[in-house]
Amino acid sequence: MDDFQQDEGRNRSYPVQEHMRWQRIEWRIQRLGYVVLLAVVISGACGLFSKGFLSDREVVSSNGTLRVEYERFGRQQSDMAMTLRLQPQRGLYRVTLSGDGVDNFQLQSMQPQPLRAESRDRTLTLWYQTQSLNHGASIWLGGQPQSPGKYSFAISDSEGGNVQFTQWVYP
Repeated sequence: MDDFQQDEGRNRSYPVQEHMRWQRIEWRIQRLGYVVLLAVVISGACGLFSKGFLSDREVVSSNGTLRVEYERFGRQQSDMAMTLRLQPQRGLYRVTLSGDGVDNFQLQSMQPQPLRAESRDRTLTLWYQTQSLNHGASIWLGGQPQSPGKYSFAISDSEGGNVQFTQWVYP
């Protein structure tokens, strides 16, 4: 048995010529490949490439009137959601979305629909009106990114709340 174990570590020429040094290097590369593949699969399942807890983010304005829930990572032509939560306001209020991300995202849905919307120069401004908001307001936006890349957003409200964030879109 000892001869067999010693023989496994030496070069052979019969039945096939083997160089054990290169064989050990190949085994190490295979193990490294398995580890990298496992890390990619686990990262993807956790949301590094799209939906999941690594992707879900929330940012709050310094004055606390605006909170945005968004996905930090997304894929081109896939649905991405964004939720804007505003503190209680009465009457007419405004929400402005700006940045290079506004031009890259094709807006698929918006709930509730605004009274008025205006778009110009990488800026989308939405106006809403309400009689009574005891618990604040929420605006749900659904869109599809059109191109891969890193895109920045800035969102502000009529109460002076302002947030900025970045989204990564993969091909």
